Amino acid sequence: MVRLQANDRYYSRTGLLNFLRKTFPDCKNFRINEVKDGFFTFEAPRELTDDEWILHSQPVSVTMFADGLPAHDPSDVRPLALSTTQIRSKILENTRLFSKREEKHLIELLELGVDSSRDPDTFTFTDEAQLSSHLRSARRETLGSGIDIYLLHQQHTWASLNASRDMVSTLMDHCKVGCGFSKILRCFNARHLPTEEAYSGTSHTVFTADRSEFGWVYKYPEKKDVKSGNPWVIRHTGIYQIHNKKGSRSTLLIVNPSSNAPFDDYLRKRLQQVSGRSTIISTPTIIHTMLISSHLQSWRDYLEDHETLLLKLDLKPACTALEEPLVTFDTLKEVRAIEKRILPAEPLLTALDELIRDLEQAGDHLLEANDGNKDARVAVHQSLEELRKEALSYRNRGAYLQKRVQLTAQSVLDSLNLGFQQLAKGQSQNTFQMARSAREDSVAIRAITLVTSFYLPFSFVATMFGMNLVDFDSESRNLLVSKQLWLYFVISIPLTILTLACWRWRMQTYRKGYLKQENSSLEYNKSIDNTSDMEMV
Repeated sequence: MVRLQANDRYYSRTGLLNFLRKTFPDCKNFRINEVKDGFFTFEAPRELTDDEWILHSQPVSVTMFADGLPAHDPSDVRPLALSTTQIRSKILENTRLFSKREEKHLIELLELGVDSSRDPDTFTFTDEAQLSSHLRSARRETLGSGIDIYLLHQQHTWASLNASRDMVSTLMDHCKVGCGFSKILRCFNARHLPTEEAYSGTSHTVFTADRSEFGWVYKYPEKKDVKSGNPWVIRHTGIYQIHNKKGSRSTLLIVNPSSNAPFDDYLRKRLQQVSGRSTIISTPTIIHTMLISSHLQSWRDYLEDHETLLLKLDLKPACTALEEPLVTFDTLKEVRAIEKRILPAEPLLTALDELIRDLEQAGDHLLEANDGNKDARVAVHQSLEELRKEALSYRNRGAYLQKRVQLTAQSVLDSLNLGFQQLAKGQSQNTFQMARSAREDSVAIRAITLVTSFYLPFSFVATMFGMNLVDFDSESRNLLVSKQLWLYFVISIPLTILTLACWRWRMQTYRKGYLKQENSSLEYNKSIDNTSDMEMV
């Protein structure tokens, strides 16, 4: 195997793959890789001759202006201005976007013809070879007007796409999608945190003389079946429509958050009905409206559930008593959690309002390009306007709930502050009682000290004369002092000094231990203040 290069001036990725398969039918994997804008590398069993390149390549024709300068195709301006090739390369190189588990790879295709009485043909592809073989089949070339619906899935909202990089690249080459679809795919990469919950992006529109494209990402709440915890999650569905005026055939690329997504099931059920197929075939843009209407009602349930939780928490400050408070710090945490979950509602519904306006304009263009009748255009307009008004009502309710959450949080904080004030008042009263008791004890001690000071000299004299070292002579009536009196002072004075030394040592030890404990407490508090910014809940 040798490593070669090719330029997209002559080959697209799919075209290069088809050329290599024709040239080397026994080789299955050519390891095609786009190393930079417009340049591919691949592996082949041998070097290719110039004749083989010239035979199979289709160079771009160059038109000359009158002054001899080369002209350019107007269709090349937009991809260059939007850096389409660069954006696509970055998306395809994103390792978090495509699943590495081959058994999970799946792309489904629903083919609808003009005859609405026929059920749609369903095809399932589990690798790039199957998908490419079907797209290059002779059957595809005989298809007339109709709709092709490609369905891609995630394992779940935070997982990568259940498709390989080559499968998605082949599909993009076949449909010749613009950079808008690449930006839509960026919303479906794997993640470990609820990032971009309030971001849905903008619509992506391309209208040319022979081709129309329109795509966007819709975000909506969905209730899960869980035993405990928050049952709500923000889901997303991407949809990209392409209409070729030459073949009068529309292509829709739909990216679902799971293989059993509600909209996926809803669309399949409608396609199994003759009336539903007939309407979708004649008016493909109605699929966009179906996506919005199938999930828009969930915003009402989402806001209602959180409002119910908020009202229950709002009753606690109103029913609490200072002696037996019902409001704790956990109550405040619950209120803040509701506030965080309501927060994405307003930006997502605001973005939906703008998307519906863009969809109205794109719908007119797509229906006109598809030779849609005027009645269908009016019906779609009326449906979108009704959905836009409904979304506006949910956005207003979300804004109201945000203000209500702030008031509830302030009410909880006020209740906590009142409780702290009541606690501080009780501590102040206890401190006052302790101070008064200490004052009474101090007066009693001073009285005892005064009485002791009065009796102490008399006690000392009585002790001195009560010892055997001092006696009275009854005959001479003189005071007799023993020669061993010095023993009394020799023993008493050192004992007194030892007692004072022990007391001083004990006080110093206590003071050092107290200061050490206080310093360690200050260092611990300082270390907490210097920690990284985290949400402490």
